[in-house]
Amino acid sequence: MVKMRKLLIILFLIPVLANGQHHHTCPVSQHIGDVYENPLYERYLSKYDVSFYYLGLEVSNQNTYISGFTTIHANALESIDTIVFQLIDTLQIDSIVIGNERSYNFVHIDDAIFIPQNVLSGERFVVTVYYQGDASQDRGFFAGITSAWDSENSQQVTYTLSEPLNARDWFVVKQVLNDKADSVYVDLTVDRDLMAGSIGLLEEVSELPDNKHTFKWRSRYPIAYYLISLAVADYRDYSFNAPLSSPGDSLLVQNYIYDDDNYFSSWKDKIDKTGDMIGLFSNLVVDYPFKNEKYGHTVAPMGGGMEHQTMTTIDNFNFTLVAHELAHQWFGNNITCGNWQDIWINEGFASYFEYIALQKLIGQETADRWMQSAMSYAFEETGSVYVPKDDADDVYRVFDYGLSYKKGASLLHMIRYELDNDTIFFEVLKAYTNQYADSLARAIDFMNVLNDVSNMDFSCFFDQWYYGSGYPDFNILWHTSNDTLYIQSLQETSSPNTPLFKMDFDIGVHAESGYSIRRLHQEKNDQTFAIPFSEYVYNVSFDPDRHLLAKSTVEMNFPDGQDVSLGPNPIIEDVNVKIKDLIGNETYKLFDMNGRIVDSGNIHSNPCRINLAHVHPGSYILIIDTENGTFKEKIVKISD
Repeated sequence: MVKMRKLLIILFLIPVLANGQHHHTCPVSQHIGDVYENPLYERYLSKYDVSFYYLGLEVSNQNTYISGFTTIHANALESIDTIVFQLIDTLQIDSIVIGNERSYNFVHIDDAIFIPQNVLSGERFVVTVYYQGDASQDRGFFAGITSAWDSENSQQVTYTLSEPLNARDWFVVKQVLNDKADSVYVDLTVDRDLMAGSIGLLEEVSELPDNKHTFKWRSRYPIAYYLISLAVADYRDYSFNAPLSSPGDSLLVQNYIYDDDNYFSSWKDKIDKTGDMIGLFSNLVVDYPFKNEKYGHTVAPMGGGMEHQTMTTIDNFNFTLVAHELAHQWFGNNITCGNWQDIWINEGFASYFEYIALQKLIGQETADRWMQSAMSYAFEETGSVYVPKDDADDVYRVFDYGLSYKKGASLLHMIRYELDNDTIFFEVLKAYTNQYADSLARAIDFMNVLNDVSNMDFSCFFDQWYYGSGYPDFNILWHTSNDTLYIQSLQETSSPNTPLFKMDFDIGVHAESGYSIRRLHQEKNDQTFAIPFSEYVYNVSFDPDRHLLAKSTVEMNFPDGQDVSLGPNPIIEDVNVKIKDLIGNETYKLFDMNGRIVDSGNIHSNPCRINLAHVHPGSYILIIDTENGTFKEKIVKISD
């Protein structure tokens, strides 16, 4: 829910302006620096552009032994004397065909294939590499291809996970993010009692001798190399259609799940939720980006999920995992991070759509618990969401759970808060998706779209939150005086790299007439705000709806060293008294201007409401006796 905000008067400081115009330009470009590149890129891989991959592989669910070919169609961007592709050394190359000529003139070393071949700039060339061998590598979770036993479901599965740089473990490839292939064919030959899932549409299953058959998958959308996949097991096909944004328009949702009735019955309802999410995301952003093909899942015991384009490989169908991997089809697949340093473009966005799916399909309370958990992970981290160049080849830094995923989601949550308008927030996502569809983007690209659509400047936000590190810790001191609520905000930060977060924050005010929220904007570490407030304030809270990745303490600040605060003054009926260190034996007396006692009593609660409805309008002296001394204040009683 978006609450209406009231304009504030800020004491001694700049006023809050509407629509975030308080933001100032920050030099975010200074943080970008050099970008990480594949070591082979400059000399070899930058010289050509891949247009098409064709993978023809025989695979088993029992091991990682593969045999077959990869054909690559490419265009020379400049003159070439050596064609270079990537493939791990442990796979044996049988032969290479260039055009129609078979060649054995190549060197396979350092997980790369060097093929002496002269190609003129602008020429198209086709290379097919025939290879075989055990493709397993000791890379743990990030192994390019794995064969594993799912002990929970008694199934053996072989599956791939090429992100970030391990497609070379199982097919011949150019591992460069900015070279998306225009289309990919994947032919997978397996035993006839098995099924093989991959990207795109299944156009044919051809029967072969020796009890084999081949699954022929075809994808005709641009695709990053690491989003090509295979998964082989004893599957069954559970498919249905999901609605898109236009009435009557739908998408095939094709799931390769274990061929087990108990498995199907236990997960069916959660698998079906995928359709609700596709409809939701299509309406909030743009239609599912690969709607001429499909979306689906292949099940594998991978301990999570991997968002292979159009067919996620997934361990289970828990709600947030399904939402996360589906959201990647928009953020990560349709738009791919321009560099692994900007993995936030993939993982931060997909993580935040877990929150959105919970918020829109389950409920705000569940979504709030998710966000609270996400922020708790982010609080444990000290680095930036942006991955520095020196860390970009460290897969565990790139995919840091607290930074890339959870703090990344928190950043989008705070951007949504800063915009203070959900319509604009989703217009930003639509514009960003349309502008960078089938392409790549970096964080600075998203920021520019955000600035253009919102007519605000988020450069300081990115300087602090994305390229900077840590989070703010607020100490809020408040008190009332006359008709004003004073808020002193003292901000410290958890990292010296970001000594100040210039930012909006909400203050919840609990007063006589009820509860309200006031928005403030902090520009320096120690800042005081004066808010006109004619009624008595019982308490103040910081960021009551938990929009911000921030810690806080809130204290009532008794002015001028006093131990007692009261209000409102003038009063109509009641006066509220709050004592700094209430013991319970404090007393009060109310005197008229002739020194006569007109009311008295004990103070047992904090604050204590003293009803003076029976007192005539006029001026009075209220005296309160406490352990620390006597408090005296002139009050005025007025008519209603």
